Amino acid sequence: MVRLLFWRGSFAVKLVSVALIFTVVPVLLYLQLESVENQRNALMLRLAQEQGKLVGEALFPLLEQFSPRNADRIDPVVKRLAEGGMSIKVLFRPAQASGARTFLLVASAPETVPQQARAAMDRLVESGVLTHLAASCEGRAPLALRLTGAQESRELLTYLAPHATRLGCWVVLTAQPTGTLPEQVIGHPYWQSPDLQVAASIYLLMAVLVLSIFTDAWGNLRRFQGVARSVIRGESKVSFAEGNRVPELAEVAAELDSMVATLKRSEGLLRQAAEENAHALKAPLAVISQSLEPLGRAVAPDNVRAVRALDLIGQSVERLDGLVSTIRRTDETIAALIDRPRDRVEASAVLNRLGRGYIRMAAERSIGLDLGVAADLQVSGSDEMLEVIAENLLGNAIDFSPPGGRIVMDLREKGGMALLRVRDNGPGVPEGDLERIFGRHMSRRSREQGGDVEHYGLGLWIVRRNAEAMGGQAWGANAPGGGLEVSVALPLSD
Repeated sequence: MVRLLFWRGSFAVKLVSVALIFTVVPVLLYLQLESVENQRNALMLRLAQEQGKLVGEALFPLLEQFSPRNADRIDPVVKRLAEGGMSIKVLFRPAQASGARTFLLVASAPETVPQQARAAMDRLVESGVLTHLAASCEGRAPLALRLTGAQESRELLTYLAPHATRLGCWVVLTAQPTGTLPEQVIGHPYWQSPDLQVAASIYLLMAVLVLSIFTDAWGNLRRFQGVARSVIRGESKVSFAEGNRVPELAEVAAELDSMVATLKRSEGLLRQAAEENAHALKAPLAVISQSLEPLGRAVAPDNVRAVRALDLIGQSVERLDGLVSTIRRTDETIAALIDRPRDRVEASAVLNRLGRGYIRMAAERSIGLDLGVAADLQVSGSDEMLEVIAENLLGNAIDFSPPGGRIVMDLREKGGMALLRVRDNGPGVPEGDLERIFGRHMSRRSREQGGDVEHYGLGLWIVRRNAEAMGGQAWGANAPGGGLEVSVALPLSD
């Protein structure tokens, strides 16, 4: 479900979806419009053909009665029938003649000069139309011949029919000027129509503008991502404003730069405050601690109350000193969360060196410590933060392990991460508290586990915060054979 919501909110998915919509929708619209246009054109062509047929049927009775005395009656009738813009030609071939070139142009509307008439007859002969008519008039083919879609110069031939009489063979030919018909009727593809080309150009321009808005925004976000990664790596000469290419995002880039600068100042101030506060508090504590020694020598051993008071003061000074150190570490951990360190750390060397020191400390409490650190593993972060992680984990493990127990610390590569694990064989942690132990001021130590020493419950909290500051994570689980196992996964160095 989470993955589905992620993809639904993905900018790249939305960009691809918009591109698909802009591609698929016009194709579907074109197919639909083309179908409608084809039906309309078919009806218009049918209408033009029917008009030609009516002209032919109107002229055939007059041609049946043709004689030299009434020859002048044909031309006025042809002109009247052609008043709607139609082109009409009446051809005649005497009964004794044969062949395609024996046809004569008897009447024409609109009128044509002799040169145009001869050119029109030549085109009809070259196209093979008159050859078909010759065969029809001689009875070797059907008497009605229609050639749909033929094109004569700038006219569309819509009707062509021979009619045999005792005098010879008459032919009525009708055509429509191509300017009065849609381009598709005369055989041009629908996509070549001017209206569609204008609409497609506008649509394409709109699609380019919309997609350019998406791609510009996406590209700018990618540049912001690159700047953010550079900031995380600690590069100083990077700026969101310099990486911005969209004027409308200039204020956003400026605010991001301001936020980064504020965070860097805050990180510096936190570290400075941690140092100054620790120094300011430790100095008087050191004075008090040093003053207790001469006071202890001056107090008589039999003065029980004075000796007890000096012991309490000494214990309180130690507690305050530990508290100051803990507070300093806490402040530095918070500062590290703001400005994550990205140095290359020789994790294997650091943990081996630290582990050897803790082997002696564990041995003083009759506890064994086994090291299983893989060689040559490097992580991204800082030596100090990794040491703090290991010190807290080993310190906790020693405190909770009984005499004769064993602790195991190992480091290995897993899934592109360096996995550090510290396992003890102490009492473990209730399942419901496995997450709570990483909270602040959470401590489960008894007196036997160092309860007489002040603990502030910040060890595992610092472990997790340092791990997150280094780009990793930390978690705990009860070991199968008893005890607690804390794991820390840190990103390997590039």
